[in-house]
Amino acid sequence: MSPTKRRRSGLSLLACSAVMIASCASTDYGTRVAGDRPQDLSTTEASLWYQMDEAETSLRTSGAVITDAALNDFVGGVLCDVAVDHCDDLNLYIVESPTFNAFMAPNGMSVIYSGMLLRIEDESQLAAVLSHEFVHFQENHTLEMHGAMRNARIYGTLIGSVAAAATGGIGGSLSDLATAGALLSFSREKEEEADRLGQRFMADAGYNVGSASELWENLQAELQVSDFERRRDSAGGTGFFDTHPGVEERIAQLRMRSAEFAPVETDALAYRERIRPFLRDWLDAEITLRDPGRTLHLVDRLAALETDMGVLEYARGRIYALRNEVGDADAALQAYTLSIGYSDAPANSWRGIAEIHRANGDNAAAADAFEIYLERSPDARDAALVHALIETLRGN
Repeated sequence: MSPTKRRRSGLSLLACSAVMIASCASTDYGTRVAGDRPQDLSTTEASLWYQMDEAETSLRTSGAVITDAALNDFVGGVLCDVAVDHCDDLNLYIVESPTFNAFMAPNGMSVIYSGMLLRIEDESQLAAVLSHEFVHFQENHTLEMHGAMRNARIYGTLIGSVAAAATGGIGGSLSDLATAGALLSFSREKEEEADRLGQRFMADAGYNVGSASELWENLQAELQVSDFERRRDSAGGTGFFDTHPGVEERIAQLRMRSAEFAPVETDALAYRERIRPFLRDWLDAEITLRDPGRTLHLVDRLAALETDMGVLEYARGRIYALRNEVGDADAALQAYTLSIGYSDAPANSWRGIAEIHRANGDNAAAADAFEIYLERSPDARDAALVHALIETLRGN
């Protein structure tokens, strides 16, 4: 066959591909009915369901789950507000991790990470996250994605054959690209559906729909000041291989749809009170990620409420101390000193002050600060070491 005829043959195959794709197994599982579980154990749905049951058992015994009753009751209450009839189908797990993430599995395992709860500012923003994930659950998006992956493999094979016929055998890379494109665009479609329907669930539950875009605006601002180029780049538009809509695109769509709903008053101080017992630990976890630009921005935003300032200034001091660039030691000392002026200052603020004085050769000031640290934290794990340091600093 001549090259010209081969190309024409390829184009004919491409024209017929729509018919062949239409014959692929459907990926539409419809909307989930409350209380429904798969009965036919041979189905894909049952297989995924019970795999998630095993994953849930592992998560439950992993030691990563925050079991605090008050926090779980609060987050679980918001989840039930948006899930309504499906409340009993869902099992909530709050996972100790600085990750900005949440998800719901097909079996009802509902996971939200402490990094997400730290960044949320009010109950309506929490409802925005949970309602979005609930739509994924109710609309069977995970099952549909599984079907899409299967069909994408079929689609990729077909396009590869078409490309090979059209180009004389050079079709592998086009096949791979087509497979990824078919799958990832499907995922973006489902993310957009979850945003759109999730806002309606928020409104029906009495939450402020406009809070959904605020959450993503805050994340975008964080990413823009990250010390990592890849994170800064992710603050803008989406690329071909992104499974979620770009942050800017998502914000624009959420803002536009929120105009359809009447605003509802939110209470950021009430939400802060809910997470206050965990604030310092969650910030410590963020700081260990070593992205000081992003974490400093987060601390600044949390400080806008003008509460929990002892903890927040301690966090700021620790960020500077760990970054250790020119001028950071002075900035850390200033932050720690501000921290100890508040009643909620952690004992570690005095330890931070002590370490800076020690590094500067001011042994007396370092020993004094270490002593206050031990007075405020007598059972600290490093108590024996600090006692020895004090003796050395005092010249004993």
